[in-house]
Parts: sequence; structure tokens; C-alpha cells
Amino acid sequence: MKGLAPDNVLMSLNTGALASFYLFYGPEEFRIELILDEIKTKLIPESAKDFNLETLYAEDVPAREVINRARLIPFMSPRRLLIVRGTEHYSKGDRELFLAYLDDPVDSTCIIWVSRVTELKGPFYKRFQDSGRAVNFKKLTERQAYGWMHKRAEELGVHIDREAAAFLYQMVGSSLRDIYSELWKLSVRFPQSRIGVEQIKDLATFSRLFTVFELVDHLSHRDVSHALEVLNRLFETQGRDSKSVLGVLGMVARQIRLISQAKAGKREARGKRAVVERLKPLPNFVIDKCIAQEKLWAEKELEYALTHLYDADGLIRTGSKGDLILENLVVRLCRPLS
Repeated sequence: MKGLAPDNVLMSLNTGALASFYLFYGPEEFRIELILDEIKTKLIPESAKDFNLETLYAEDVPAREVINRARLIPFMSPRRLLIVRGTEHYSKGDRELFLAYLDDPVDSTCIIWVSRVTELKGPFYKRFQDSGRAVNFKKLTERQAYGWMHKRAEELGVHIDREAAAFLYQMVGSSLRDIYSELWKLSVRFPQSRIGVEQIKDLATFSRLFTVFELVDHLSHRDVSHALEVLNRLFETQGRDSKSVLGVLGMVARQIRLISQAKAGKREARGKRAVVERLKPLPNFVIDKCIAQEKLWAEKELEYALTHLYDADGLIRTGSKGDLILENLVVRLCRPLS
């Protein structure tokens, strides 16, 4: 059997048919946390959570102890819920103990194993896959992210139209956690409203997008002094800590990738329509900006820029001083290739 989609787990939860065990895995950790929160809320009554809801960590709780707790009888609730985090840290012997439990699980207990694995290898992981209980929280495509945004907006009491969803995605990036944070801000500022592009423009985050466009414009013209000026303006408004610097770096890298897509579309079909089709469903203002900037870059220069952007990302994530790395990167990208 194929694994379950996350929404299928919620359907089982809402119909009272949640199974006795699941494996949640994949890179989209924020989505995992949202669904775990919903399961906690709906499966176990608030008054009974102290007795029937436990979060266990592989580093702290041996496999045999997990099984012992799974066999406890629920108190003041029809079900118990165990969330076992860091499953990948259990040894092969531990996973064999879990396999024996999966052969004869306790119906009144739901265990959700949470793992960072991305490929299901070995008997333990394959058991979930074979039983249809492996839930893959894979990275959403841009189109899928729009649907996810619509659902989350409705839960927050607002409606976001498609153009606004695309606009917000370009402004914030692909992190679901960051997108949700912006949706929450919109719901507070415009409660019970229909959210369009104009409402999003009221957010402080909006100015960062156009500042990044301005930075890439100066990079495109190899104007190092103005590029550094804009970069420092971003540091002043966003901060110089590693998280803020990585956010700026990610937005610059995304814009360079979009310029690369625009150039590829132009090369393949030699026309604006082909570029627009390749960049859909981006908002028109983003597409127009990419078309304008594409003319200023050679393919070799774009490849060079992306390589150094990825290198900079790695250096910052391993402890190098982010603002200095980004300043050096800007200077490097403004130099003509020999």
C-alpha cells in the first residue's frame, strides 16, 4: 500500500477512525507540528491530557519503556496518545522491539513516531509503508502551497484570493512557518476580511521584497556601491543575526533562480509569452521584473552567482559571520567574469 497524505490522517481523526500507530516523516516539520496539535486537541479531552498525552524523546526514553507506556489503560478518556520524537535515533535492536509491538498494538493507544528520515529503508520503516501508515510530509510545490495557504487563512478567519496568495509566497518564500506567521498577522490586522494584494502591502515585510529587487537590480548593473548601500539598509531593517541574513540571502537566491528560468524560457521559445508561461503563477510584477533583469545576465554569470550564493549559505549555517559573508558576496557578484 502507498503511504498516507497528511490530510487523510485528519479525515480519520475527524471520523473517529484514527489508527493505533503512524509514522510521520519528511522535511516539512512545521506542517507536522500543526497536524500533531490538531490531533492532540481532538483526540484527548483537555481534562484528561495530563493522564493520556505524552511526548517521548528517543534520547531519553528507551524503546521498552515506550512500549510499556503504550500498554497503559486510558484514564478519563477512550484513547491515549504517545508522540515519539527522534525515532531515527533508536538502534536496530530498539526498532525490532517496536516491530513486535506493531504486530499486536493496543487499540486504545495511538502512537505517532516522528522521524527526520526521508527514505523508508529497513523492516521497521517499511512496516509503516506496507500497512499504509507512513505519512510523508514532503516539501510542497508552489501550487500546493497556495492551497495550503487558503486552508490556513480560512482557519484564521480570513479569505485570501489567489493573486494575493501568489504575491505573499513571493514576498515570504517557501517556508510554511514564515507564511503562517504572515497569515496570522493579516488575520489580526484585517479580521474576518477578504485578503488581497493591497492588504498584504500594508505588512512591514512587504518593503523587504522590493528592497531585495532593488539589490538585485544593482547586482545586475554591477553597481557595487549602490548594491552595498541597499544591503546595509536591509541589515538595518531586518537585523544582522544569522537568521535574518539567511532570509535575505534566500530571497536574493530565489530572484536569481527566477531570472535563470526567464532566460531559459526566452532561449527555448524566444518570446515573452514563453517566459510568462514558464514563470506562472507568479504575480505579473514579479514576471516583469525577471524579464527586465534577465537581459543583464549571461547564463554563465547566473550559474556563477547561484554557486556562490549556495556557498555563502553553507558558510553562514556553519558559524561564519553572516553580514560579512553577504557583503563579500555582493562585491564578488559585481565583478565581471574574466
